[in-house]
Amino acid sequence: MPVFGYLLLLNEHVHSFIVIQYDAGWPFSYLPSLWRVWLLFYGTFFLAMGSMLFSWQCPSEIKRYASPFALVDTERSHLTANQFTPQIADKLATLYEGMSRWESSLFELPRLKPELPNLGAGTSPELSTGDQWGLGLIHIWSVNDVKSPVWRIIILILFWGGTSLVSLSGRDHILAGYPRRREASDSKNVK
Repeated sequence: MPVFGYLLLLNEHVHSFIVIQYDAGWPFSYLPSLWRVWLLFYGTFFLAMGSMLFSWQCPSEIKRYASPFALVDTERSHLTANQFTPQIADKLATLYEGMSRWESSLFELPRLKPELPNLGAGTSPELSTGDQWGLGLIHIWSVNDVKSPVWRIIILILFWGGTSLVSLSGRDHILAGYPRRREASDSKNVK
């Protein structure tokens, strides 16, 4: 990455090839001649950092399955047929214990009771279900979905900033070219 940055931003030979002479309009006339390249460079850098943090911090259940129901449809039959149901209870107990106060406030489902048989299904009206292991998997996905809110905010800011910088780097060309095309089509209609 530093070599790419040097080539784009600091090398005069590369600089002479990528300088765009036409910078129309008020805010762009006061910017350095390589402002688009700088915005593109830092925008893609922020996107890369956001992608790396997402792949490092995002739980595997959230990466693999788009919804808790996709997790249940895929994993329930395998886990129950191979007698892995105690692992569901153990994982759910570990996730519940590891939740911070902030994460607990974000988790809105009634908590299962992993220490009881069948995850405590049927012990209270809100926990009545015929598929306790599917409900356990739904809770595992949902708890993982609210994990690490600070990291989620950081990743959101990196993605938002990167996308904004990349889109700003091409904004002037899009807006500057649009009126000319429109004027050309208007002149064809007049004739």
